[in-house]
Amino acid sequence: MSRAFAAIVVAALAVVAGGGVAHADRSDEAWRRGNEAYLRGDYATAVAAYQQLDAQGVLSPDLYFNLGTAQFRKGALGPAIWAFERALVLDPADEDARYNLDQARKLAARRASDRIEGEEREPLWIRAVTAVGPATQTWTFVVLYVGLFVVLIARSRVRDDLRPALSAVALVTAVGALVCGVLLVGRARLDRIPYGVILPDAVAVHEGADAAHRTSFDVHAGLRVRVVDHDQDWLRIRLANGLEGWVRAQEIGRL
Repeated sequence: MSRAFAAIVVAALAVVAGGGVAHADRSDEAWRRGNEAYLRGDYATAVAAYQQLDAQGVLSPDLYFNLGTAQFRKGALGPAIWAFERALVLDPADEDARYNLDQARKLAARRASDRIEGEEREPLWIRAVTAVGPATQTWTFVVLYVGLFVVLIARSRVRDDLRPALSAVALVTAVGALVCGVLLVGRARLDRIPYGVILPDAVAVHEGADAAHRTSFDVHAGLRVRVVDHDQDWLRIRLANGLEGWVRAQEIGRL
């Protein structure tokens, strides 16, 4: 669950440069305080320091990685999972954050006393869209798209006996480019869907936006849900299996 904890002062200062010297000094101090607290095992102080940076608007995958690791060491699985998810939103290629997220989710699943069938299994189209990273999808599409035109040009210039083979290659390339294009459209749609993570160890999901409404079901820390509506301090969430209900907004870490 560990990775080298550096202050990353340059990155922090670059992010907050618009806020002036005083803002930069506070960020520098928070980085130092958080890293030092983590290294001496004072995870509560480390979490508070990293949360201060988050509140200041510092956007850094290293910040959320540090915050997630400190929360995990502190025993707060929901906030740890949220932080690792945030790190991956900013840097999908961060394998350390992905590994830690997987370990935290496994531990949260073992702790959950009553899980709902299919609560985490996303629809097929979402699983297809997220099977590979956005950069891989984009470059694959570009390569196939350019390759299609190269093959078509080559086909027009070769001997007649070679054209059937190049036509087959062009067809396969076109199909591949089409599939990649559909996946990119799906990812663009997915990016517009607001997601959140359950923060407390257990949350009662109500039928309406009020604690007086009957509890429909319970969800556990770290569960990723879609946010489909809001009403004052309440959010309506939807699980991967389609179940919906209302929870307090403070119980959801928005992604």
